[in-house]
Amino acid sequence: MADSDAPHPIDLHNHLVPGVDDGARTTAESLLFLRAFAEDGVERMAVSPHLDARLVHDSTGALYQRLDRLENAFRDLETTLAGEQGLPRLTFSQEILVPDPDTATLLFSEPRIGIRGTNYATIEFGFELPDDTAGVVRAVRDAGRRPIVVHPERYRRGTDPVELEEIRSWKEAGAILQVNGGSLLDGYGAGIAQLAWTLIDLGLADLIGTDHHGASRPVSPTAVIRKLQSRGAGEQARILFCENPGRILDDLDTLPVPPHIAPPAS
Repeated sequence: MADSDAPHPIDLHNHLVPGVDDGARTTAESLLFLRAFAEDGVERMAVSPHLDARLVHDSTGALYQRLDRLENAFRDLETTLAGEQGLPRLTFSQEILVPDPDTATLLFSEPRIGIRGTNYATIEFGFELPDDTAGVVRAVRDAGRRPIVVHPERYRRGTDPVELEEIRSWKEAGAILQVNGGSLLDGYGAGIAQLAWTLIDLGLADLIGTDHHGASRPVSPTAVIRKLQSRGAGEQARILFCENPGRILDDLDTLPVPPHIAPPAS
């Protein structure tokens, strides 16, 4: 896809810092998939290893130890990439598990948290949703940050999938919503795929990210964009996977994404 007329996706959610979470295990694995991203036309991306916000309550400094480990691994990866040509430019970030508003308030007093060079931060709630998810979003906003809630389509409330109205409440509280590309490719089952497409069809989604986990869960940006284009959502694909991620890395407001009504099934 890397030609002058093709979209150039920008990925803000992936686990390609090696050896720090359940994503890429080695530098060689990271390089393999960063080269694949480059072949798909990706020129910029943020890497987002897992960070548990509950570490902020640990009096032994566990949060700072974890941040140090992630940042050191990121710098090592950057050093390795320095001799490579044509790979995406990387920005350091984290995928942050934030289960409650009090934890959010404490965590986001730390300036090292979030997408480096911006006021944005990528957050998750845990797949089993806690009580006050909208309160978490408001606490992050009150701390002066701009929360990006990842994979809203994949959460559960008890044994049931998250309802559309709860997802709406996150957006109304000030969240940006990032759908997983793998959900659109049926990587998590039909129900999750249907909810992901509903978010796009209604114009509720703001971003698409790969949530690439190295060899254990690869996702091709090209495949995601082609899937959207095949459904007549090429304009949405450009904003969701190219324009808005780039604006976030530049610390700008995101653009609204127009609704897309999918054609009836044949």
